[in-house]
Parts: sequence; structure tokens; C-alpha cells
Amino acid sequence: MTVKIPMPALSPTMTEGTLTKWLIKVGDQVKAGDVLAEIETDKATMEVEAVDEGKVEKLIVEEGTSNIPVNSTIAILDGDDKDQNEGDQDQTKDTVGKIKKKEILDNNVVKKSSFEKKLGKKIIASPYAKSLAKKDKLTLDNIIGSGPGGRVIKRDLKNQKTSQSSIKTSQENISAPSSMRKIIADRTVKSKQTVPHFYLTIESKVDKLLQLRKKINENFGTKISINDMLVKALALAQMENPLTNVSWVEGQVIKYSSVDVSIAVALKEGLITPIVKNADKKGLIEISKEIKELVNKAKTGKLQPDEYTGGTISISNLGMFGIVEFSAIINPPQSSILAVGTIKKIPGVIEEEIRPISVLKSTLSADHRVLDGAVAGKLLNDFHEIIEDPFDLWLKSSDMEII
Repeated sequence: MTVKIPMPALSPTMTEGTLTKWLIKVGDQVKAGDVLAEIETDKATMEVEAVDEGKVEKLIVEEGTSNIPVNSTIAILDGDDKDQNEGDQDQTKDTVGKIKKKEILDNNVVKKSSFEKKLGKKIIASPYAKSLAKKDKLTLDNIIGSGPGGRVIKRDLKNQKTSQSSIKTSQENISAPSSMRKIIADRTVKSKQTVPHFYLTIESKVDKLLQLRKKINENFGTKISINDMLVKALALAQMENPLTNVSWVEGQVIKYSSVDVSIAVALKEGLITPIVKNADKKGLIEISKEIKELVNKAKTGKLQPDEYTGGTISISNLGMFGIVEFSAIINPPQSSILAVGTIKKIPGVIEEEIRPISVLKSTLSADHRVLDGAVAGKLLNDFHEIIEDPFDLWLKSSDMEII
């Protein structure tokens, strides 16, 4: 009996992936639980296990192939030649259908995925267009024809030549984006186009917060960062403001019972947001250790889907780069994200004397479909009060002792 191995959906947001490496070859006997391949998703590289047993008859997709749609056939177990041909046809039909939905026409130039090219799609072009393309060293598989039946004609080549010339003059090196970068591009564009953002900024004096951090690090073995403390403070603020612990999903308001803070982590390929779950209930030391573990997993591509899927609010910190203030893009379906900058020393009046004070600017981006200005403003103000007078931050940390 033929068993078709599909491209698995390894995360809720995954629609396509890249097959980076086969760990089997034609003729191998596999059983359920055997690792078949390594798949690069929008978040990490993960191993794919077999759910059936049988002999490997055909590997349809080559190593390094990208843009493979979820559920399309990538290999066949125990199949005869007829079954293999049917598998190839199913693969072609599913993949081409998927890709056609994503094509965007712009001056008759089409952005084709590398996966479609590998399927060997037939190009229809006039004899003159073919000779002209050969002369000018243009590839016909990147062009959609405007002639009868989609035939590539002379004017299509002119458009393509003009487009390539424009690209070459402004950009010497062109490379395909990673799976993660493409997902980030899609999600951020969709967020900015469909989520009505509004922004609130507040300035906080954080001298007491810095003093508390210094005392904790002097008295405990684990060193905590300012970011660890901000995560805890944001969690406490959202816990005190349950009206902000919501999402707008398909015209409905979803309310959450837990407070799960997503942390923006920069990777070479893009950005990922691992989650500190139930952060309002955890101590500062516990949060600090958990963040270190999540960041290490993120940088080594070992995060599991449940470690970055979900979250009720996000925090993005660019203070280490000297950024004073910025506005972040909301990470749907969350309804808000807090952007924090660097801590600066400025002159301030304390007890009628001018003294240096440490200030931190924080900007909350909020979804106006589900959060009004007063509701979001109270969340930000509560966060501000916690970090200005961090007694509650220490008091509500279960792993803190008297210091």
C-alpha cells in the first residue's frame, strides 16, 4: 500500500517550509518514530518523524527546496511506479495552486517561488521573444506573458529588462529572504494594514529600580537584568488591568485568564518572541533564568511551538543599542506591545535641588478595536508607577528574600 509523506505543519502559523536535509534514502526501511528529515519553519529548524512504516520508494522533494506548502507530498513509502507518478502529479497540482494565489503582477513581472521552478513549468513564448531572451541573457521563467494564451512576447521582455536594469543599478547583491524573514514581512504588513494602532508614551524615573537591581545582584547568586524587572512589572500591570488582557479575533473579543509576556529576541534571520508564561506569578530570579533559557533556545533554533505561540502582551527593548524611544508593531492576535528605550541620566529637581536622575521612556502600541485610550493609558501608568517605586515588584516576587 502506498503511504504518502506530507509536508507537516510544525507550528500554527506555518503555511510552507524548507526541506533542509533528508535523513533517509531510497530503499531504506523506516518505522513509526524514525526521523525522516530536517524542516526549516518560520521559527526554527525541526526534525520530522515517520508516523507509518514501510520502504522508502521515492523522495519527491530535493534537499534545500524552499516554499513547500504544508500537506504537499514530499516522499512515498511502499509505492509502485504508478503511485509515484500520481504522487508527483498531486504535488505539482497542490503546489502550483498554492503559488498562484500568491503571485502579484507588477509590470508583467511575476515573483515565482523556487519550488515552482523546480517543477519544470512549461514556458510559452514567441520565437522572436526566445531569441531576444537568449541574446540579452534573460530568463523566461520569471516572466508572465501578455500575449494570447499567456505567451511571452517582445514587450514582456522589454519590461523585464528594464526591471532588471533598475535593480542592478541600485543593488549589487540580491538574495532570497529566509522563511522567518518572509513570515515577519507578511505578519508586520498585515498588522499595520489591519490593526488600528495608537501610541502612548510615558517617562519614568528609575533610580529606585536600579538600586533594587543592584541590591538583588549583590545578595543573590543569579544576576538579573533591567529587562527581567520590566517583564515582571509589565506582567503585574496587566494583571491589575484585566480589560487589557484581551484580543480581537474575527470580530470577537477574547479574554485571557493568564498573563503571558512575549519577549522580542533578535536573531540573524529575524525576530522571534518566546513567552514567559504566568509571569505575574513568578519571581524575578525565576523569570531571569527562564528568559536566559528561552533566548538560548531561540538562538540555537530549539524553541518548541508552545514556547513562542500565544502570549497576551509583548515587550521589545532596544535600550542596549542606545535607542531612547520607539514605537513597536503589535504582534497579532495580541492587542498591545510595550517598547522601551535606554536609561538616560538627565538633570532633575529633587527636594529643590538639581541632581542627576535616571529616566526611561516607554511607548505602548495598542489595538484601538479592543482597547480605548483610557484603558491602555491606565495599563501604561500602572507600569510606570511600579518601576518608579518598585516595592511591589520586590514584594510580589516569590523568590525574593529580605535584603
